[in-house]
Amino acid sequence: MEWGEFALALAVFLGSHVIPARLRGPLVARLGKRAYIAGYSLLSLGLLYWLILAAGRAPFVEIWPQEPWMRWLVNLVMPVAVLAALTGGMAGLMAAFALWGAAHLIANGDLAHVILFGLLLIYACFGLAISLRRGITLRPTWQRIAVAVLIWAALLHLHPSMIGVSPLP
Repeated sequence: MEWGEFALALAVFLGSHVIPARLRGPLVARLGKRAYIAGYSLLSLGLLYWLILAAGRAPFVEIWPQEPWMRWLVNLVMPVAVLAALTGGMAGLMAAFALWGAAHLIANGDLAHVILFGLLLIYACFGLAISLRRGITLRPTWQRIAVAVLIWAALLHLHPSMIGVSPLP
């Protein structure tokens, strides 16, 4: 499909973040807040996964070469990103996506991944700015740090089979 699948996945992913903003009230009233959040979260994760795979299948157009240090950077940043997601509410989640997007943008210098991670980084930074206005409370307990390390280790282990690329240098 050349660029078609990537363009479609990107459009659907972005659309899924615009349309629910308009439908949230009626959906929450009908499903309840928990069910809405759970359903929307699963939909978003599924669409993000498709978008990542579609970026990997898009034609390779190198913008900058990948160096081994870039993968080390990602592996150093990702445990911090996971911890941020676990400790800071919506602001922590947006900070996690910003860290994830920035690190992966640096490590993936082909056009499809620059578009993907660049847009996600911009989106996360806007979300972080909005969330920070509401205040942030970071609570990095030793239990959350341990869980973050375990989640990062699982992501590191599953990355080759789920994404198709080893994150190791």
